[in-house]
Amino acid sequence: MAVQRFRLTVVDRTIIELRRRDGCSIRMIARELGRSPGTVCDEIKRHGKVAGYRAAKAEADAAAGRGRSGRKLRLAPDGPLFAGIARLLRLGWSPEQISGRRKRMENGMEQPSGLRVSHEAIYTALYALPRGELRRELLSFLRQAKPMRGRRPKGSGRRGKLVGMTNIRERPEEVGGRLVPGHWEGDLILGAGGASAVGTLVERTTRLVVLVHMAARKADVAASAFAGALNAIPAPLRKTLTYDQGKEMAGHEGLAAQTGMRIFFADPHSPWQRGSNENTNGLLRQYLPKGSSLASLDQDDLDIVAASLNDRPRKTLDYATPNEAFNSLLATLAGGSETQNGGGVRYEC
Repeated sequence: MAVQRFRLTVVDRTIIELRRRDGCSIRMIARELGRSPGTVCDEIKRHGKVAGYRAAKAEADAAAGRGRSGRKLRLAPDGPLFAGIARLLRLGWSPEQISGRRKRMENGMEQPSGLRVSHEAIYTALYALPRGELRRELLSFLRQAKPMRGRRPKGSGRRGKLVGMTNIRERPEEVGGRLVPGHWEGDLILGAGGASAVGTLVERTTRLVVLVHMAARKADVAASAFAGALNAIPAPLRKTLTYDQGKEMAGHEGLAAQTGMRIFFADPHSPWQRGSNENTNGLLRQYLPKGSSLASLDQDDLDIVAASLNDRPRKTLDYATPNEAFNSLLATLAGGSETQNGGGVRYEC
């Protein structure tokens, strides 16, 4: 929740007093007011140290402090200037038009009238409003109607979300327990400058790693490459795939149709929701260092890397290898067989 820049009103202070009497926590009060817990905490500390918090005294102290500082909150939400600006916003005027018009009107008067206000001050006032209906309404009249102001953070996607995603929260509970095999996690490992990539697939129960050659970082290429790798695995051992919201998975519906798997998407910036894959990617960096180009690696090279990692004992498997754990699963499948080739698993169904 963003810290509000506007002063607390007498109504806000009355709510704080009443809720404190009721024994409500600071966070509960902050949620009701649409303010940060820090704002409410500072208010109580500032005006309620001796005899407890009293709204009337806090309002009087705050007013006296503003008088001493000489600061004028011309665009407070409960002030007449803000009401006039809100009326013009509802008529479709932009903050720049409002500012320019008021400046023009003031320039036509012999004495300064206080009509002048910058468009930046208007934007600041709008985005500092507490969350609620008034904020949503006024922001909807802005041309871009963005709920947040400022530049997009570095690294965030500039395009829309994937269409038709199924969130990880809808994933069957059996996946989280790692007791039922056949549930996979996927990702891309990027080479230098993001110009090359390798697909990674990890089976959650056995930690078996499958590496997939990517000719290009395109959705159709990723869907086809992942489908080829997953379809080489017996159908009973390919139930679900959990992936992040990378744009390379724009063709996830086609991938699901080709493999018969359900695909779930983790929340943004939540790598722990794909912990097996994230941990495996870290191990793979011993073979595929960060900052190196992956473009020269073909599928045979990647199979060698995967075989090496799958033959390393894992503590989580009581020091069995992923190959051993996965082969024991294959042995239980009726009608399926497996052969060993250079330490790696080859599937024949």
